[in-house]
Amino acid sequence: MKRLIVNADDFGLSRSVNEGIVLAHRRGILTSATLMVNTPGFRQAVDLASENPGLGVGLHLNFVRGRPVSPPGSVPSLVDARGLFFSGGGAFLKRLFSGRIRGIDLEREGRAQVERALDAGVRLSHFDSEKNVHVLPSLMKVVLDLAGSYGIRKVRYIREFGFSRAPGQALKALFLSLACRLSAGRVRRAGVVITDRFYGICNSGRMTARRLSQLFTGLKEGSAEVMVHPGFVDRELEDLEGTMGRYYINRRREGELRALTDPRLPGEARRLGVRLISFRDL
Repeated sequence: MKRLIVNADDFGLSRSVNEGIVLAHRRGILTSATLMVNTPGFRQAVDLASENPGLGVGLHLNFVRGRPVSPPGSVPSLVDARGLFFSGGGAFLKRLFSGRIRGIDLEREGRAQVERALDAGVRLSHFDSEKNVHVLPSLMKVVLDLAGSYGIRKVRYIREFGFSRAPGQALKALFLSLACRLSAGRVRRAGVVITDRFYGICNSGRMTARRLSQLFTGLKEGSAEVMVHPGFVDRELEDLEGTMGRYYINRRREGELRALTDPRLPGEARRLGVRLISFRDL
């Protein structure tokens, strides 16, 4: 059986992103989303998740944008003088690889984010993260500990090797895939469930209906996840870049939304024997 999870990152970022994600689920092929709990659209996303029980909802762990859920003073290695995360994957990686980020701070903030989602009544299906930093070995350890503690034993696992019109994205996919390989044994021993394949970084923000159809055609037996970023773009979302850092994906969200709601895709999936599922179905 060919099983495909179509997962939208950034659920909870803003009202316009939330509305795009729900539209892609109701009228398109989107099956899953991952929730950010420290962003302005969190409460609305929780309400929308309750109204759309067919949408699987995981946790989009966020250590790189906005304000932590924990008191900033309790996670000092993660925040700047304003009490904010360092606004971007590059700044986070520099601090992580130079040893300036403490594992205890990552664990404390990770648990605070899980607790906020659970306290809001969200039944979490899986974990992934902003900028996919969870695949780095030191963070994967934190995520696997969270998976065991809370019984949420499904995690995004990246294995994507390919070409891209944006060479930087292909290199990023290679780097993250190799990082996952470093944790393969630990993931297996933890009893965590992962998909057989992953797509979405090489074509991040460029997921057209044609590419999705090609993905359906080339899909092999087993399970796969494709990462997407649908949404509408409004002034609120643009203004968030002032405090949360630049989102290059913002100018591409509406294009991905159009792709996911292309009326030809559901029939194409059925014709090719592709079953659209969420992480809850793994």
